[in-house]
Amino acid sequence: MKSKIKYSTIFILLTVLLISCDNYLERYPLNSPSDATFLSNQTELEMAVAGCYNAMWTKVQSMPFHLVFDQISDIGWDRNGSALQAVGRGSADSRNSDILGLWTNLYKGIAKCNYVLTNMERGQENIPTDLYNQSKAEVRFLRAFYYHYLAELFGGIPLVTQPLTLSEANIPRSSKADVVDFILSELDECANDLPQGNDPISGRATRGAAWAIMSRVALYNEKWDVAISSAQKVMALEGVEYELSSNYMDLFQYAGQESKEIILSVQFLKGEQMHSMFRFFGTRNAKGHTNKKPSYQTADSWECIDGLQIDESSLFDPQHPYENRDPRLGYTLSLSGSIFLGFQYETHGDSLYCWDYNQNPPKRISNLEATHAYATFSGIGWRKYADNLDKDAVNDSELNTIIIRYAEVLLNYAEAKISSGSIDQTVLDAINKVRQRPSVEMPPLTTTNAEDLKYAVRRERKYELSCEGLRLFDIRRWGIAENVMNLPVLGRMKKSYPLISPRVDEYGTSYYDDIPIADQGESADFKMRVVEIRSFDKNRDYLWPIPYIEMDTNPEMVQNPGYGD
Repeated sequence: MKSKIKYSTIFILLTVLLISCDNYLERYPLNSPSDATFLSNQTELEMAVAGCYNAMWTKVQSMPFHLVFDQISDIGWDRNGSALQAVGRGSADSRNSDILGLWTNLYKGIAKCNYVLTNMERGQENIPTDLYNQSKAEVRFLRAFYYHYLAELFGGIPLVTQPLTLSEANIPRSSKADVVDFILSELDECANDLPQGNDPISGRATRGAAWAIMSRVALYNEKWDVAISSAQKVMALEGVEYELSSNYMDLFQYAGQESKEIILSVQFLKGEQMHSMFRFFGTRNAKGHTNKKPSYQTADSWECIDGLQIDESSLFDPQHPYENRDPRLGYTLSLSGSIFLGFQYETHGDSLYCWDYNQNPPKRISNLEATHAYATFSGIGWRKYADNLDKDAVNDSELNTIIIRYAEVLLNYAEAKISSGSIDQTVLDAINKVRQRPSVEMPPLTTTNAEDLKYAVRRERKYELSCEGLRLFDIRRWGIAENVMNLPVLGRMKKSYPLISPRVDEYGTSYYDDIPIADQGESADFKMRVVEIRSFDKNRDYLWPIPYIEMDTNPEMVQNPGYGD
């Protein structure tokens, strides 16, 4: 897939040339592709398919788009004062630049796919049948994948399946239900022509990836039977193509890029396509900015090692809140008192010095996590996707980012089975495989009570999948966004911890009813800091606004409720 990055760049240039050409005397160029003949041979088809992957590298605030959604959910926050922060805060409108950018880039990806699918027959006789069919299936997969995000973010959208002329461009929105049916049909039909083998570092669509994304799309849209059957197809390949990694943390580091748990990931390459995850998540001591942060409440979500939530477990000590906890807490977050990126990570306000373990012998240095004005808003940070191998090039990471992995498929299966009322031992087996992988080893679930399992699997998704871009979609589809997104984003007490546990509900959301919270301008040394006040309108904010340019140029377009015309 690394070479596909270069191919995609070439295809973009070719597409621009083709689109901008006049039909001057209908003369075909002799030394470059013509719009009338392009895709007539294998090389051109391979370049075109590679170009269809380009939207996978779409970024929002220089962050891979598929990971950004946690930063505008209840578990994350964007410090930048950006268009992205406005979305999380509940003040975004149809002119929001990040919303417009994502809409535009995903539809550009769809347009490339439509061009290839419409014109690839030109070379069918010149291309081996298997390669032709696989190429067509890859492009259909990508188009469905891009539509998946658009439908979940905006609801009903224009469903475009062929290139449009300017006179054809004004088309109305299809219903979300129709778009979802199209996505599922496309993924189902293209799966058999995709390769079965799992190559985690190829970055290409596979049969398992089609089934895995099907399980997600169907789950999100309450098509339980489809979610179950799609997940089962992936699960049938466990031990052959897919398996859970024994080292949870390695999945999000260079060391784990070849794990068979990874079903589909976005490939990055120095000098071609890179991202800035180290700068976003890395600490000030490590030359990062930590400007994408988890809320303090997020750290209180994970259970204690006895399998009980922190407000129920005798193992929880409010003054040492990160001891005796689910190991995934420390794998997901950088916690005060831990070692992160080779530094002692300490956010206590009096810790003016810390240890730098990147030096031999270790050396005491000034602790920017306690003294820098922008370092300790919440007192914790994200650990996933911050690898110390990127410490000398904080904006130029080529660490691949995961779109979907086997653990999510198992949890999709379990949730769909529970929601459909078909609870059996396979539900517990699926959840417990995730909970009991080596390096996690949490107590197994044993209950078969439908209500208890409903909440258990929803909490498990938070424990397992935080910082992977799925949380926003979960809180929306469960209908709890109107509750959790109206809570303030909190930061730690700068010189203490709460004396008691917060109250934790059935979803793993923490409430600080009896814990002091600082008022604006008040010292937060011994009170929780309010990082951001948010607002979520249940009549509007479950969908994003259609970008203004679409409303201005397409008279057939109807805006989502609450955003005006």
